[in-house]
Amino acid sequence: MNSATGQPGAGLAGNPCPFLRALAEDGSVPRDRVSLRQVSSVVADAFAPPVSRTPVLLQVFGIGLIANGLAPRSLWRTLRGGVRLDALRGGPLDKKGVGSRVLDEQGRGDEHQLDRFDEFAAYFHDARTGVAERGLGIAQLRTMMDANFARAAGRRRRIDRRLMESEWPVLLAVMGKPSTEGTYLSLTEIRTLVTDRRLPGRVTERLKSH
Repeated sequence: MNSATGQPGAGLAGNPCPFLRALAEDGSVPRDRVSLRQVSSVVADAFAPPVSRTPVLLQVFGIGLIANGLAPRSLWRTLRGGVRLDALRGGPLDKKGVGSRVLDEQGRGDEHQLDRFDEFAAYFHDARTGVAERGLGIAQLRTMMDANFARAAGRRRRIDRRLMESEWPVLLAVMGKPSTEGTYLSLTEIRTLVTDRRLPGRVTERLKSH
C-alpha cells in the first residue's frame, strides 16, 4: 500500500519491471529513489543459492547506474543520489514494448499478454509436492523471448534481445521452482507477481533473513 495515496501500486507506472515493483510493494526498496548500494544488496538477497552474491552486486550496480540515463550529468546524479525506480520507463533500458508487454503504459497488468505465456509453457512437476503445473523453464523462456523479439520487427533495437536476457532468465534464478524437468517459473506465480506485485513466500523469506 502506498502511504501517500492510499492506493495499492500507486506511483509504479514509471517502473516497468515486475520484480522491482514487487520489491517496492513489500517495502524492500523505496518506490522512488534508492541508493545503488541498497538496491544491489536487496536484489542479491533475493537470489536462491548457489548464486554467488558478489557478481550480482556488481551487475545490479552497473545496471542501476545507467537506468535513468546515459548522459554524464544523469550518471553522476544516480551515483550520488541513487536510481529513481519510478522513472525507469522511457530510459535506456526500457524496451518500449519490444518484450513481454505484460504491463501497459499506466503500469497495469495486461491479461491477454499474461494468458499468452501459456503458448510457450510446458508441464513441470513441483519437486516438493509432485503436482504438475504450467511453467516456463529456460528453453521455454528463450522461445518466448525470440517470439517477442520477432513480433516487434520494425520497431526493435538490436540491444533489446540482449536486455531480455537480463529479465526473464534472471527472474528464473530468483523465483524458479525445482522440478524433475528442471527449474521453472510457475505461470501462477508470474501472474501474481505482475498483477498483485507479490513475490513467492520463499523469496520473501530470503529477503527477511538478511
